Amino acid sequence: MTDLTDMQNEAMEHAHHAHHAAESGDPLTVQVTLSIAVMAVIAAFIGALGETEASHTFVEKNDAVLSQARASDTWAEYQSESVKRHIYTVGSALTSQPEVAEKMKSDVDKYAKEQPDTQNKAKSFEADVERHSEIAERHFGRHHILTFAEGIVHVAVAGASVALLARKKLYWIASLALTGVGMVVAGIAYVV
Repeated sequence: MTDLTDMQNEAMEHAHHAHHAAESGDPLTVQVTLSIAVMAVIAAFIGALGETEASHTFVEKNDAVLSQARASDTWAEYQSESVKRHIYTVGSALTSQPEVAEKMKSDVDKYAKEQPDTQNKAKSFEADVERHSEIAERHFGRHHILTFAEGIVHVAVAGASVALLARKKLYWIASLALTGVGMVVAGIAYVV
C-alpha cells in the first residue's frame, strides 16, 4: 500500500468532514463542506503539478551539468590535439631523419583532420548546456506559478471554512471565486 502525501491526507480529511456535514441536513453546511473537499483536491492536484515541475527542473539542471562536463572534456581533448599537432610540426622541422619527419607530418595531418570534429562535438555539448538550462528555467518558472496558485486555493479553503463558521454565503461564494482564480493561475503556468 502506498503512503499518502500530506496534501492527499488533507483532501481525504476534508471529504470525511463533508460526509459528516451531509448528515446534518443544513444545505449551506453541506454545500460548503463539499466544496471545501473539492477545493482541497484541487489544491493537492496543483501542488502535485508544482512538485513535478520542480523535479523536472532538477533533472534538466543535472543534464546541463553533465553536458558542461562533456564539453569541458572535449575542449581538453581539442587542446591536447592542438598541442600534439604543434609538437609534431616543430619536431618534423627539426629532425634530420626523413622517415621520422614524414611520420610526424602524417601525425600533424591526422590531428588537423580530427580537430574540427572535436571542436564541433564540444560546441554541440555547449549547445546542450544552454538547451537544458533554458528548459530548467521554464520548469522552475512553472513551479513558482503553481506554488502561488496552490496558495490561492488554500486561502480559498480557509475562506470557505470561515464562511461555514460565520454562516455567511457571500464568504463561500468568494472562496469559490478564489478557487477559480487559483485554477486560472495554474493554467497560466503552462501558457507562459
